[in-house]
Order: sequence, then C-alpha cells, then structure tokens
Amino acid sequence: MSRDDRMEEMEKKILLLEEELERLTQPPYTAGTVLQLGKKTVQLITDTGNFFEVAMPSEKGLSAELRKNLESGSKVVLNKAGAIVDYSEFDDSVGGDITTVDEIDGDRIRVRVRGESRMVLNNTEGIKVGDEVQLDKSGLLVTERFDKKKTRYALESVPQAPWDNIGGLEATICQVRSEVEEPFIHREVFERYGRKPVKGILLYGPPGCGKTMIARSVAYNLAKISGNGAGHFISVKGPEILDKFVGNSEANIRRIFAAARDEAEESKVPVIVFIDEAESVLKTRGSGISTDVYDSIVPQFLAEMDGMNGNGNVMTVLATNREDIIDPAVLRDGRVDRKIRVPRPDRKGAEQIFRIYLKGKPLQGFWKSDSKLAEEAAKRIYEDGRVTYNVVSPKGVLGSFGYCNLVSGAMIKGIVDRACGFAIQREIGGGKKGIGLDDVCKAAEEEFGESQGFAQSLVRDDWNVVFGDRGRQFYQAYRQGYLHLERADGKNVQEVERGCE
Repeated sequence: MSRDDRMEEMEKKILLLEEELERLTQPPYTAGTVLQLGKKTVQLITDTGNFFEVAMPSEKGLSAELRKNLESGSKVVLNKAGAIVDYSEFDDSVGGDITTVDEIDGDRIRVRVRGESRMVLNNTEGIKVGDEVQLDKSGLLVTERFDKKKTRYALESVPQAPWDNIGGLEATICQVRSEVEEPFIHREVFERYGRKPVKGILLYGPPGCGKTMIARSVAYNLAKISGNGAGHFISVKGPEILDKFVGNSEANIRRIFAAARDEAEESKVPVIVFIDEAESVLKTRGSGISTDVYDSIVPQFLAEMDGMNGNGNVMTVLATNREDIIDPAVLRDGRVDRKIRVPRPDRKGAEQIFRIYLKGKPLQGFWKSDSKLAEEAAKRIYEDGRVTYNVVSPKGVLGSFGYCNLVSGAMIKGIVDRACGFAIQREIGGGKKGIGLDDVCKAAEEEFGESQGFAQSLVRDDWNVVFGDRGRQFYQAYRQGYLHLERADGKNVQEVERGCE
C-alpha cells in the first residue's frame, strides 16, 4: 500500500472517530418544562430555550403514570424522537426563584432574577405588575402567583386614626384637610371650577413631629368620607426602594404604584402611598450630592406620578426633613402639588400632646386631671431656659439651642413612657402610686440628656427660630463644617455622635 493510500485510509478513520465522538457526547435525552396540556398534545420548552409540541404520552406502561401526574410546570425527559418518557428530577414541592413582575406582554412577563432582567412564560391567571411570583426550576415559566398580602409592598388597612389623635398641629392639619378632604366632600363645587384633587403632598419638618401620623389620618379620613370603614396605606422607607442591582430600584417604584393603582380600581377606596425619608431616593440630579443612580430613579418616579389615575383615588405623601435637596421636578405642580410644613410643637401644642399620652394613666392624687399635669409639664420644658447645645464658630459662641428648640411629639411620648416606668417601680416598692410632676421632669432630663443625634434632627427652620434671618446662612455653614455644635457639657457633638454609631 502506497503512502498516499495509507494517508487516505487514516483520514477516513479519523472522520469516523470524530463522528462517533460527537455521537457519544450528545445527551441521549432532552430535558424540558411542560407549558400547557391539550387533549392529544403537550406544549413544552426545553432547557435550551426551544419550543416543542409533542404527542401526549400513551396510556401504556410507564407513560400511564406520567400521563396521570403530568401538569404545567412538570419537568420531563424527551427521547430522540421527541416523546415524553420520564420525569427530570421533578419535585412539585420545590420550585425555582421567587421574583416580582415588572412588565406584562401577552403570555410573557418580564422579571428580574438575581439582578438579570429576563422574559419568561406566564401560565398563571390574574397576574399583574408588582405581583410576587415563583418560577419553575428552569427559570423559564411562572408556576405560582402569591397573594398580594405576601408581597414586599403590601397594602395595610389603616386603623382608626382621626385627626383628634394628633396634638399641637392645628394649622398644619387645617391645611392638609383643605387640600385633601375638601375636594371629596365638595366634589361638585371643585368640578365646576375644574379643580382636581392633588396628586401628592410633601410633609417636611423635624423628625418625630407627626408626619407619619398625618399620612395615616389622611388615609383613614378619606376612606371615611368615601363611605368605607378603613382606607388602604402603603408605607415605604426611602432606603428600602434602593437596590444594588441596576434597574431594581426603578422596578421597585413601579411595583409600589402598580399595587396602589390596582387596589384603588378594585376597591374604589382612596389609597395613600407614603414614602418616608424621601430625600434618600429623590435627591436633586446633578447637584454633586448624589450619584448617577438618581438620574434614573427620579425620572421613573416622575413617570409614575404623571401616569396616576385621574379620579384622585391614589395620592402620594412624601415625608422628609431635608426638603432642600429633593429634585425640583418632583415638587412641581401636577406631581407633588403642595408642600406643607410640620413644625415642632409650641408650648400649647406640647401641652396637647402630653394630654394625649397621659390620658388614662394613673396620676398622683394632687394631679386631679391629666390636663393639669400636661400644662405644668409643658411649662417646665418651655420655661426652663436650659441650654442644651451651643453653636460655635472660631470667634466664639453664636447662639444656643434649648429644650424648646429640640422637643417633638415622639420625644414627649418617650418622656411619658419613662415617667410611667418611674411610677411603676415606685409602686412595686411600696411607694406613692401614680405619675407625678417629679416623674415627668426627671424623665425629660433623661430624655434630653441620654439621647444622642439631636444635632442631626435640627432642620433649617430650627435655625431660623434661633437666629432669625441669619438662620439659613448659619444652617448652611454648619452643614459645610464651618460651624459646629457643643453640648452643654462642652463636648463636641459630632465626636459624641460618632462614638455612639
């Protein structure tokens, strides 16, 4: 045999070996997921993404058991001829990823799995944007939709929250009711003037002064006006919206508003979307105090506000203590229409709040009513004159903050809780029963003395109260580090607070 003949024979053998190797490396079966069952056929998708329609398994032998248990979402094995011959690690008790619907396109939906956006097939009825769903093991098919109450942004029924439960904010409540409730009470008058209910309001002011309580009361009273027992409320902290994966923050905003719109359309009851710490997700774009992430989050929020239903059944309430850094596009008319200040309580307001939290509590015999004790407690705080923080520049002390500049409704609640603790321990030890003024005063000293972070709760309006026209200038100087605060004990506030982190 010549050299050329031998070479030709070797080439043939190599080709045969390559064909055999390719045949041996091919899987003998193909795994797939059942999409839909017909009377004679089964629609399925393979794990490689190919769609098939195959004949229903026969009723003989092993296929009879397959036919009996076959259902949408089942993992099956196909032979080379495309017939279903077995299960593929099928376990109906274990599913795939749980995710949330971002977009619906016919029988396909867009979801985000571990940061990756993908289109999957929907085989479950009644799915809406914002619903939480489970995928099959292949991640290509929706197999289950969870009840809305189990989703991340669930609507909660608002308990009774009449305006009487809020003290010290008469002017603020009057403004809120004028903007929110009157369009529903006098609907015909407003329609005659072409005036629609506001889409949103901004509540701004120091922490702990009643912004959340106002939002809950808005939801409760709107539902009461509409003739329903309780309203619906979605409460979200701004930082909860943020997500480390690209696009997830925007998807979270879509889910929140989709859940609110769906509920408002189904129940015909107003729904309040309350976003606390709004400055954390709606910072001014291009200001140098935010990252590029807000360049897409803010437009998504604006798009949702522009797409709100026109019947006024969905209202957005934003709360912040840094209204100066929220993007102006958010606060323009037609989106968040009204900006309402929620101030710290004055002496009369503090007295009302004390009365609310002292109501029904056991009092010492001298204090015949909670009104008297509340009046004296407020008097002590507002007439004490004690300096808590000094504003210091390189040239010396420029001014001071006292108890009355730092008090809030939440702090008053904390003072009453501490006072109750003192009274309880005294009664357990066989001492005088009931809360007295000494308990309240001691509790106030501890509340102001032990709590940290008051400097962070000071907002621009607090500086205006102390410094008048120069307040805004001093506030900015403090934010930029040109001024600092010292506690009454002479310690630098920033150093104290840093040590408490």
